Amino acid sequence: MFRIFYAEKDTTLYESSVQSNSGLDEVLEIGKRLNTEGDTLLKSRSLIKFDMAEISASLSTYGKTVNNCKFVLQLYTSHAKNLPSEYSIHSKLVGQNWVNGTGTVSSETLDGASWNGPASGSSWISSSQQQQISTSTLYVSGSGAGGSWLFQSGSGSTVGLITSESFSYRTSDINLDVTDSIKIWLSGSGGVSIPNYGFLLQLSDTDELNSNVQGYIRYFSRDTHTIYVPKLTMYFDNSAFATGSLTAANLESYVVYTKLKPTYKDTEIAKIRIYARDKYPRKSPTNLFPIETVKYLPTTTYYAVYDAATDEAIIPYDNIYNKVSCDSTSNFIYLDMNGFMPERTYRLELKIKDGFIEQYIDDNIYFKVVR
Repeated sequence: MFRIFYAEKDTTLYESSVQSNSGLDEVLEIGKRLNTEGDTLLKSRSLIKFDMAEISASLSTYGKTVNNCKFVLQLYTSHAKNLPSEYSIHSKLVGQNWVNGTGTVSSETLDGASWNGPASGSSWISSSQQQQISTSTLYVSGSGAGGSWLFQSGSGSTVGLITSESFSYRTSDINLDVTDSIKIWLSGSGGVSIPNYGFLLQLSDTDELNSNVQGYIRYFSRDTHTIYVPKLTMYFDNSAFATGSLTAANLESYVVYTKLKPTYKDTEIAKIRIYARDKYPRKSPTNLFPIETVKYLPTTTYYAVYDAATDEAIIPYDNIYNKVSCDSTSNFIYLDMNGFMPERTYRLELKIKDGFIEQYIDDNIYFKVVR
């Protein structure tokens, strides 16, 4: 199962405009580009923050802990230019609170986070000013510009302080597993609570220092007017499989239908029934109405959700977290409509794995989410 969360705030830090804020820009940028003279590479990094209280409330609703879940940060590319064939993007944990601001890249507004500081008139911490977080082995450090971040002091390391995704001849969309980072914010480190100031997204330290690596990617921000808003998706296994007196569907010849409603409120958590039966059922002395006999689909049945207009995978297939459940009535899934963009239509698709054979069921299974 899954739950979608959207960014609380985001902005880009531009080395080319060290005091300007871009908190209301429709895009975020990560990378390096030449200055107007063409002799210096200037960096851009992005900040993005999600509400951990909202995530904690969702965990409580489902009776789960952070250890039962996977969290994936997703950003969608608006434009990319001059990228090398191979590069990496790092996600670090921001070390200082920052102000989103109301600027755009062209407005030179100074009321929020910028390359020089987390808010107008303030500065990012440098390595000489590093600050310990309570009694933990975590410290806030930085270079005095371009953000500050958490790092581990002494021996050992805390998993999740830096998370990376490598790109090699593939789309520049970010799909980053940040589960360990979320655990730090929700569970703390060394018995100490760690404040959530969000993620700092940048080219890897190695790529930023390498003059042969340049180019930039622009991602849609929370202020975009498209469906490609940055999101954090929480996945967890909420499936159960108990067939009762049901018998297995004949995967050589079967049909599937659902009890999907045409519309759902964007606050609903819906239980959607999925019924299977043999395509050409036969009567018998004990079953005079075989067309009404429900069969069950196998445990290797999974689901995905797509935006009907763009065919973008809102929830892609996952063999662990997107399993179809079953009880003595039929197969079923739960869909948490919180996080689905309202006033849009979505398509539900099923996949059945039978050995090395995969079958897909996409027979016009549509639903709309409304306010």
